[in-house]
Amino acid sequence: MTLPADWIAHLQQTPLPVRAEVHRQLTALLQRDEIDQGELVGWLRRDPGACGFVMGSAARVQRAKQRDAPHSLDHALSLLGDTWSRQQIPKLPILEETITDELQLAGYLVAVARSLHAARHAESWLVELRDTSYEIVVVATLLHNFIELALWRDAPELMRLALTQVRDNKISTLGHAIKSALQTEGITLNLLEKSLNDFYYLPTQLFEDEASTPILARQHQTIVLLARRISFFSEMGWYHPQIIATQKEISDLLKRDCAATDQLIHQVAVQTAREFEPMGFYSTAALLIDSASVPTHWPLPAQYGLQPNTQEQALLNFSRRATSQALTPNNLIKSLMSCLIEDLKLVEFIILSRTPSALDLQVNVNKRVSGSAIPKEVTLAENPLLARLMTGMKGLVISRENRYKLKPLLDVNGHMLIEKDCFLQSLSIKNEPFVLIVIDTRSEQDIAPIRALMAHIQTFWRF
Repeated sequence: MTLPADWIAHLQQTPLPVRAEVHRQLTALLQRDEIDQGELVGWLRRDPGACGFVMGSAARVQRAKQRDAPHSLDHALSLLGDTWSRQQIPKLPILEETITDELQLAGYLVAVARSLHAARHAESWLVELRDTSYEIVVVATLLHNFIELALWRDAPELMRLALTQVRDNKISTLGHAIKSALQTEGITLNLLEKSLNDFYYLPTQLFEDEASTPILARQHQTIVLLARRISFFSEMGWYHPQIIATQKEISDLLKRDCAATDQLIHQVAVQTAREFEPMGFYSTAALLIDSASVPTHWPLPAQYGLQPNTQEQALLNFSRRATSQALTPNNLIKSLMSCLIEDLKLVEFIILSRTPSALDLQVNVNKRVSGSAIPKEVTLAENPLLARLMTGMKGLVISRENRYKLKPLLDVNGHMLIEKDCFLQSLSIKNEPFVLIVIDTRSEQDIAPIRALMAHIQTFWRF
């Protein structure tokens, strides 16, 4: 699927689709003799496509009259009138009829869920700040990923490209990744945003109308930015480095300590998850349940339909190998060796096992390049670093930065093992040392997939 030749004109002519449930509720409300505007606003706020259509339509009407644009959905509906609402809102396309590909629809719905989550977070911060400019910021946050939703509808492969670049740490933020993806189609993001802002009255233009109070406007822009970050990066885990940095910024904004801020953010995430569960939306709150330890990799929701990267594919292949045979220590180590060589391309490693005396480690597998000096045995008593590692399931990176500190804890034979940059991992059975694995690394980029693989192995290592 490719973008239309004039995508800006296409976006202006074809509004974003509305979820079927929201469309049904809106239509039913508008067929009543008396319209409950509060209820109507409530349903419009549940769908960024419907919200953007109403706000944009009202803004264009006002601009034609050289008047100020609306600052809330209530204001926009009042400007447009009941007749317009009854005639135009039911004509909006229905999402489930517009996008029939299940994978594409799933990706679109995750992005919708993120816009709703971001709006809920922003709302909670505005309450904390006792900010009276409530509605304008919530609407702006709800519409923050309008372009992303349009890409899911018109060119989902571009959104998957952008998401993959963020997941693989090639680009730091989703906004920059979308900009890069659009450039492959010859589209300049700044021009696109300006055109859509003029037509749909999206966040940038909302803030421009607050020029008389620039300090307040800057604070609102900060709230939208932090809400979009927290809602996106929480999809990758609540201990993602970007989440931790964003939580600190939010605590500064709210003038609360980090613990209280985290509690507020998590509370909103859980409340939103309960609210959206009947709608079938993906929620990051599930990741809060099992977040006691820092993960070694950051997968995005499966609903995006991204192809697995090298690290994820390695874990999938290990699982396939491990479950295709009896779960024994030796079979798991063979699966590990295949994974290192075939999937991660880390072909140089050593596997040492404990001798019957439990005092020594003996080299059983040597995949280092021919000619490398490798000891046949290593005595634990003379290598306290290795003895410490062998007390449990532990991993350790050896590099130029720490080698000189660790060498005093090793004898000559131990020095041979860590002469190259490597990763050490111990595996135990019933809390007794079993093997020590030494994996040579070429760069720091090798470390993350090794850590992820070792953490993954331990879900199978139940001896």
